[in-house]
Amino acid sequence: MSGPVVLLAGGGSGGHISPGLAIAEAVKAANPDATCLFAHSQRPIDSSMLDQAGQTGFPLPALPPSLYPTKALRFIRRFTASRRIAEQRLREDGVDVVVLLGGFVAAPVAAAARRVGIPSLLVNLDRVPGRANRWMRPRATHLMSAVSTITPFADDVIGMPIRRAATPPGDAAHCRQALGLDQERPTLLITGASQGAGTINRVIPALAATHQSLLDTWQIVHLAGPGGATDVRDRWRATSMNATVLDFRHDMGVLWGCADLVVSRAGACSVAEIEYAGLPAIYLPYPHHRDQHQRHNAAPSVDAQAAICIEDSTDIDQTRAALATMASGLLERGDVFRAMQRAAKARSGLNGSMPVAKMVDALARPGGG
Repeated sequence: MSGPVVLLAGGGSGGHISPGLAIAEAVKAANPDATCLFAHSQRPIDSSMLDQAGQTGFPLPALPPSLYPTKALRFIRRFTASRRIAEQRLREDGVDVVVLLGGFVAAPVAAAARRVGIPSLLVNLDRVPGRANRWMRPRATHLMSAVSTITPFADDVIGMPIRRAATPPGDAAHCRQALGLDQERPTLLITGASQGAGTINRVIPALAATHQSLLDTWQIVHLAGPGGATDVRDRWRATSMNATVLDFRHDMGVLWGCADLVVSRAGACSVAEIEYAGLPAIYLPYPHHRDQHQRHNAAPSVDAQAAICIEDSTDIDQTRAALATMASGLLERGDVFRAMQRAAKARSGLNGSMPVAKMVDALARPGGG
């Protein structure tokens, strides 16, 4: 007897695709006969991550919503087109369950699943559920949240699904050796997540140029994001400090595993993977989201004294000054750093993949929807 066909819908960033890959791994582990497909965005990061993981799927022309009249019209047209494509694929592929990973790609798939009569599971990934998730909530068959939300959203809070490639494959020495680093030297990992972060790419080399004593004991690994590596290498070269600069890695686990401290944006997936690895962090949340959901994502770690959160200003000098003041205790690796390491270790190891896989199995059973 063949297993269920599961469609996972979400994309536009690694923050949606990575949890989806974790869920697909758990579904296949629970039932090797299951088939997993992805409905994703047309952004290159989606197909790149799926191809690397050996997963198949199809793109949808969906766009984020907008209040600007011209863009709003395009959003409606693309939403309708995406819903029609999804309806066709749901029928042609014999999909049994839809997993909605949130965001603008998932919303038309939620509408399609409802029209076709296929059960759907919405997995909320952010502490502040976005507009698409709030719209999908009454349309989904079942709700789960990877994280506790600032206002009630789902009864089941399960932890972020973490894929195997995002879990450290060994201890720090093993991971550093795999990256060609000094196995004994403390390592600072800088990342702006799958798309990179222009401010972080500029401000950390600028901090090194003006406060070299804070960073000269560290070996630096800097993920610049697609297309950003050349510029970031030039910035580090100008500081006379050596840094290992990469554009993007699919196997983030080896990078989390090599690190003693992380400087990062605070996307929900990044925060969860950093916490899973038990790492102290300096978060610079993306400042231009209206709901400031990245700041809220970082808040539990900050409250647990496992991280600090620094406002990312459009003024690089202002952000650099804030880093020099607020992060000096961490970068100097004294008592403050050791206390934060202990707090971070206490938060490690939570993975929500299997609870989602169990719910997928329940929904796929006759009468499960």
